[in-house]
Amino acid sequence: MTRSLSNLSVLFALALVLMVPAAMARDLYVGEAVLAEGGRIDNQALLRSLDEVLVRLTGQVEQSPVESFGLGPADVNSLIQTRHTVRRERLDEDGETVSELRARVEFDEPAINRLLREHRVPRWGRERPAILLWLAVDDEDGVSFADDPWLESVVAEHARRLGLDIIYPLGDALDMAEVTLPDIRGGFLDSSVAAAERYGAGVIAMLDLRVESGLTDPIWSARWSWRVGGSDGGLQHTGMYRDMLVRRGMERLASTMAGRYAIRDAEGEGRVRRVLVEGIIDDVQFAEVQSYLDNLGIVDDVRIVAARERSLEFELNLNGDGLEQFFEMGGLLVPAGPAVGDVLHYRLRR
Repeated sequence: MTRSLSNLSVLFALALVLMVPAAMARDLYVGEAVLAEGGRIDNQALLRSLDEVLVRLTGQVEQSPVESFGLGPADVNSLIQTRHTVRRERLDEDGETVSELRARVEFDEPAINRLLREHRVPRWGRERPAILLWLAVDDEDGVSFADDPWLESVVAEHARRLGLDIIYPLGDALDMAEVTLPDIRGGFLDSSVAAAERYGAGVIAMLDLRVESGLTDPIWSARWSWRVGGSDGGLQHTGMYRDMLVRRGMERLASTMAGRYAIRDAEGEGRVRRVLVEGIIDDVQFAEVQSYLDNLGIVDDVRIVAARERSLEFELNLNGDGLEQFFEMGGLLVPAGPAVGDVLHYRLRR
């Protein structure tokens, strides 16, 4: 049964028991480094693990963040929470399973954030739209939608390393009616707009891999196309190894996304913004909105300051700029009118 939101004490009581999911945030601060078989976790492995985390949080792929920050063994050891070894399995290009021993290092989130703030580097946090990825391959067997477990394993490893959420289309009749092989090969991103909405993806990406014929040693070309936050981009490059072409394209995509969604932490005292949210009719929707605001990387603290019949006004303590951009990215709240003074006006998307 729908209950009124007029009783503010009920709302505050409910807010006290809401738990902020932390799994995604923790994963962003966990780095891995391949070890020699039977090897121990030495300082170089720790630095490589830290580099993976810093790349994931900054999108800085052209140069090692560890090197550009001038970090050494003493620095990395002060940032670590836990470390242990894990065994991972991956596929090689022949489809054989390869086992790797890796160092898995969890770093302290507040300490890493302070490090980025000290170096004045924007931080890309939990706000990571899913990427709908279309793959086409043109090889000796002809042109087709990619169905290659090795290629998918390469994409999966770089998605883990960079903190990207990859969604593959199901390839059902609806998908095939909307997006064709010529669309992927031509980078026609508009063809996938409906599919992206259907799959809940905020970013569209297409990769066309082609082998150059008539050569003794095969040369591959890769054409990447993507749409991030309404802006189109891409990368076209060639090389002998498909995995390197995939790696480079995914790094460039991650860098593009970080450039749009990263937060430049505010210095000194945090700033305060108020948000009026309409269309909240029951406690379930209230909990959804409260949890959403709590989990925004730009938000340090959430407080309810007013409640009316079907609307709530929240006061947010922020650690950076661009709150409206984060609302646009999340999609849960949509603009309901112009801001009144410093109060933003939104409603819950139905």
